[in-house]
Amino acid sequence: MALEGLRKRLRGLFKKKAEEEEGERLPTEPEVRVYRPPRRLTLQDVIDVVALTYFQGMARRLAQAFELEKSIKQAGLRVSPELYAARILLYTFSTLFLAVYFSSLIALTHLSAVMKAFSIMALMISPLLVFGLGLSYPSSRVGERRNGVETELPFFTAYLTTMARGGVPIGRILERVANLRIFKAIREEARMIIRDIKIFGKDPLTAIEEHALEHPSPRYRELMLGYVTSVRTGGDVLHYLEIRTQDIFSSRIAELKSIAEKMSMFTEVYVTMAVILTLVFYIFFTISAIFPTGGMSLAGTAQLALFSFVFLPLMTVFLLYAIHQAQPKTPISIVAPYRDTIYIGIPLALLTFPVLLYGTSGYKALYGQITTSSIIGLATALSGTLIALLIPGTYDYLKHKRMTRGLGRATAVFLRDLAEVRKTGLSPEKSIEMLAERDYGPLTPIVRRVAAAISIGTEIEEALRRALRGFRDWLLLANMRFLADSILVGGGTSETLDALARYAHNLVEIDEELKRKLRSYIFMPYMGAILVVVSSLLILGFTAGTLTATHAGAGGLMRTAQMAAEMPKIALLLTLGGILNSWLMGLVAGKIQDSYLAGGFMHAILLTVISLATSAVTLHMIHLKPPT
Repeated sequence: MALEGLRKRLRGLFKKKAEEEEGERLPTEPEVRVYRPPRRLTLQDVIDVVALTYFQGMARRLAQAFELEKSIKQAGLRVSPELYAARILLYTFSTLFLAVYFSSLIALTHLSAVMKAFSIMALMISPLLVFGLGLSYPSSRVGERRNGVETELPFFTAYLTTMARGGVPIGRILERVANLRIFKAIREEARMIIRDIKIFGKDPLTAIEEHALEHPSPRYRELMLGYVTSVRTGGDVLHYLEIRTQDIFSSRIAELKSIAEKMSMFTEVYVTMAVILTLVFYIFFTISAIFPTGGMSLAGTAQLALFSFVFLPLMTVFLLYAIHQAQPKTPISIVAPYRDTIYIGIPLALLTFPVLLYGTSGYKALYGQITTSSIIGLATALSGTLIALLIPGTYDYLKHKRMTRGLGRATAVFLRDLAEVRKTGLSPEKSIEMLAERDYGPLTPIVRRVAAAISIGTEIEEALRRALRGFRDWLLLANMRFLADSILVGGGTSETLDALARYAHNLVEIDEELKRKLRSYIFMPYMGAILVVVSSLLILGFTAGTLTATHAGAGGLMRTAQMAAEMPKIALLLTLGGILNSWLMGLVAGKIQDSYLAGGFMHAILLTVISLATSAVTLHMIHLKPPT
């Protein structure tokens, strides 16, 4: 019976989806029926049918208890609360079944009682984690949706105002936004509104109002609801958009202060923990390793390795994630540095390590012959491997940065000149051809290519597309996209181009203001990395020398020999750990400065070289003696 009911639900779902797709299809000719083969059910469809079959009643009560409808609407998820709750219950009970099954198998093994208890406890917690993550996912999506929209809101308001000044209706503006790649979050919002207009037959103002009422971003909600009110009451819509755009620009610039303060807090906390806390723990672990009492030497060395190669790198990864979440994001991303790091950097690093390892005699340290030269050799092999990993990505990022340096400011100047030339009565195309003789720095080749294409009859949109091929700068692409639409859709009037130039200048100011505020924090990781490497090795030499002298004076010759044997091992761990964490600090420095992880590749290479040189000098200063 249960199997038959499942089959009926599958057939019903298949029929329902076919009817929905037939209703969503909008043929250009009502009398013509275009054949469309039925869509096959996916695995997610089957999962949904199973979830609703067995958990529909519980799902309904769960959705009401946790108010999933509101959070799902605010998150923009296209799923009913009942179905979403049913999915959570299905995944939770499936995880519970697997946890019980594997716990039974573990109970029958010959593991120790402690291992059995720990493994079974971890397995039985997993269903609770699945349930909690399922309930919290819509809330996390709400934050992502709000942050994404507010990041792109200055661009959207500038585009909306520019198009409205050209007399373009709101429906057509939203259709253009729904297909623009320069937007990501706003594009999804526009698509939701267009769906309500074209599929559900709502008028644009009603669709905008209903969409904005449940939106998690208060600024976006106020902008859209205010626009609807201004249109319905017969107010000056253009004046309203101008005022709201200026307010959004002003508030966005004010937000940069809080963003810079967050970056400052993250950096200061990280450097404090990476320097002060590291030195405190290094002293503790060093003393534990030098005093071989009751096996504490082995424990101290293991703790030192765990702290250097696990705890500090994980702390850096968490910091990078926190910085990424706090920084404003753009829809345009660069992939070439990361792609070449994977496809070229990794093979190059794998080839570099054995060559440097045997070329510098660093392999001797792996076989227990730990001397100053073998430590430096192994550190050189590690440093060379880390540098080789980032060389291809560094080349790509520096090439990208060289191409895009100063483009934002040059674009704003070009648009201002274009608006002024347009006031003389020349067409937008002729104005661009006239401006091609002027010097706009890095933008000059782009302007001349556009002018050359226009002169042979190419449309402005196609000319800009060809001229901008290969560029990944969001400010440049967004402003040029606005320029093309202001000419093609908005008529390219002098007032429209003047408004576009003004907004482009404001957008450039926002970007440059954030970079100015963050520029001073780049030196902190450099100072932190150098302090960690130098101070840890100097403290090792000072502590070991003091303790050795004390024990030698008391007649503890055996203890002195044991201390001397542990010093090279600790120095090796400190050196390798310092180089690895300096490399990671370089990634942090670049992420803070350029908002891209690839921006830290060059800083990571520089810090690795500095740490290697500093370690070599410091190791020769403390005069390590090989173990006998």
